[in-house]
Amino acid sequence: MRFEIDLGPKRLIFDSDLHGLRINGVEYLSGRDGILIYDKTRGVTTDVVELQMSTNTSALIPSLRALGIRYAPYFDERPVVESQNDITFYWKPSKLAAFYNRYSTDELDYDEREPVIRKAVDFLASDAETLPLPEELLTRMSEPSTLLGFYEGFPIFDGSTGFARLQSRLGIHVDTETVMISTPLDKYEADVYELAEKLGNETGQEYSKKKNRVMFLKDEKLLTTLGISMENKQRHNKS
Repeated sequence: MRFEIDLGPKRLIFDSDLHGLRINGVEYLSGRDGILIYDKTRGVTTDVVELQMSTNTSALIPSLRALGIRYAPYFDERPVVESQNDITFYWKPSKLAAFYNRYSTDELDYDEREPVIRKAVDFLASDAETLPLPEELLTRMSEPSTLLGFYEGFPIFDGSTGFARLQSRLGIHVDTETVMISTPLDKYEADVYELAEKLGNETGQEYSKKKNRVMFLKDEKLLTTLGISMENKQRHNKS
């Protein structure tokens, strides 16, 4: 699924098959090296950017920057950029949380995302000097979390409800497209990487490694290894 947004002579192409972004045939991802897309694309310029079908600023802001589209300097502040590798950032109110409260696509199916993405891009491109948002906590943090089970002492949460990945000290979080193992605390980082390596060896799946967290693409084999299934997750969602 794809759609385009023209910004004068520049163009954003959102593609549901992409993770991260693509410029002139080169793909940029936040991978095992922990380097952010924001830093990998510093100095890169173009007229067309292909990117993931999401309002996640980890890809959207570098895309706008590469196109030369102005946006609020707030998104270039280092704590905001590094929030992608520091989930404790969301433990305090922020304008970034307020942006996601209004424009998040995390809980939407791909066929529902286009209007939200268009509004988000219009908002970012039209307020290039200031960011007319209050500081807020993510609204999802007040929603109840659903526990799906445990794996080797790690609680497994349904990532579609609540926001356990920002609140639990350790956890496995099953989202729409990914399975994330994470901790907000540095002292548990080695446990996260050790479990990821074990699951990778057992399932044959590769994973992306970031600070204090790893991401697998969700599939039935991985869920089976964790002791849950697509059907069980769907039953939890209905209950």
